[in-house]
Amino acid sequence: MTTTGLPETSRGVRLRRQGNLVAGFGLALPVGAGALGVGLLTRSRRRGLNFFRSTWPRLLLATNGIRYRVIGAENLTAQRPAVFLYNHRNGVDPFIAAALLRDDWIKIAKKELASDPIIGTLLKFNEGVFLDRDDPAAAVETLHEVEERAKGGLSILIAPEGTSRDTMTGVGPFKKGAFRIAMAAGIPIVPIVIRNAEIIAAKNSLKITPGTVDVAVLPPIPVDEWTLQTLPDHIAEVRQLYLDTLADWPTDVPKEAVPG
Repeated sequence: MTTTGLPETSRGVRLRRQGNLVAGFGLALPVGAGALGVGLLTRSRRRGLNFFRSTWPRLLLATNGIRYRVIGAENLTAQRPAVFLYNHRNGVDPFIAAALLRDDWIKIAKKELASDPIIGTLLKFNEGVFLDRDDPAAAVETLHEVEERAKGGLSILIAPEGTSRDTMTGVGPFKKGAFRIAMAAGIPIVPIVIRNAEIIAAKNSLKITPGTVDVAVLPPIPVDEWTLQTLPDHIAEVRQLYLDTLADWPTDVPKEAVPG
């Protein structure tokens, strides 16, 4: 119903939801200003960025009525830094993963997003790294840069499938990049399994539907004994964890659903 008491049309609902998404992005401006203020007051760029990292994703989700119910939340802080992997279905799940990580993380995204006036700008502000998948030499150089940041204490957030997959299909093949970063930096891998992102949005859609997303954060996986020879097997094992978790969702008592 509208404020006039008349039923709201489907077009009105659609515009309102898209408007909420735009409003969520608009919140980045005041939050970014706050981050600059924190950075100046503390004389710490990282503290300023952490204010942005821990605040804006949650506000964007809350603005759109998105809540999440988390199993294994203790694994988010069990070992940091780490390479956090999430299964990628739509444009919302990166923000869910980011909201969970809070502090001291950077996002790896495909190079195409660098030219996006909104997402690209926000990723650059947050020290995001853009990976050129069509240029192997450039990709290797970028991964070396990410490894150094991880050694400096920053966790890495990345979707191992690369491009988001159809919301109704299974887990796609995992690319090697995230795993090689973990090996080079000597930090563990932490799988973030998102079960029902399709209730929030379809792939490449601006239509956002309020709802609660189920998330399972699995225990950190050490990579100390991994080698390049055994890497394909380890990648397959990690991917299988996603398939098994989605097929047989944990029965642990989840953390109460919280707004972004």
